[in-house]
Amino acid sequence: MQLYRHGLKTGRLHADSFVSKQKRPREQISGIVGGHIVPATETPLLTSASTPWSGFLLEKHNAGDRQDVSWGWHRAHISPITKGQLSFSVRTSHGNQDFVGQAGSVCVFPSGYDETHFAIAGSKFEAIVVELDPNRLETLLERPASASTDTLAPQIVVRDRYMAMLLRAMASKVAQGCPAGALYGQALSLALATCGKKKHLRLVWAGRPSLAGRTPMG
Repeated sequence: MQLYRHGLKTGRLHADSFVSKQKRPREQISGIVGGHIVPATETPLLTSASTPWSGFLLEKHNAGDRQDVSWGWHRAHISPITKGQLSFSVRTSHGNQDFVGQAGSVCVFPSGYDETHFAIAGSKFEAIVVELDPNRLETLLERPASASTDTLAPQIVVRDRYMAMLLRAMASKVAQGCPAGALYGQALSLALATCGKKKHLRLVWAGRPSLAGRTPMG
């Protein structure tokens, strides 16, 4: 009888574990479209969500079969374009500003940034996208102080070799299945966050978000 009860209990535990795993949503890079938070793509070329990676959520995107989209920023994102080019338009209170992101350029989109229309359909590009979740940054720092990512200033189509190098290193380790372990991924993510704050906070204080290095459309 005891063995039978133990079997029932073990079976329930296994079943509960299975249901929990089935219900657990996969982490995805996301934004606001039509007032709803939606994933950027259901089929990224690469995602850290399926690896032991413990740093910021990272994906690699291309156009695929995606359509043009107007995107709102509920979290900060940093993205270097690694191949090809992607056209997009930022809708500001002073009118639309058009850009062409080309291979080698980096964009920093802070949380709450202006709605951005991406001309994805028919584009030929690849980009690494990292989502700076403030809760994950707080976990990485192991303290609540300075965990906000809201202080980042927008950097649109800039050339930043150090930031691009960090992001490529992160994507490379994710693609390899994180052979160096969790601590290395955490170190790279902290380096990225620190790089963003040091390089861009002074622009916030000056009240002049940088659009230097932009490539206008047309």
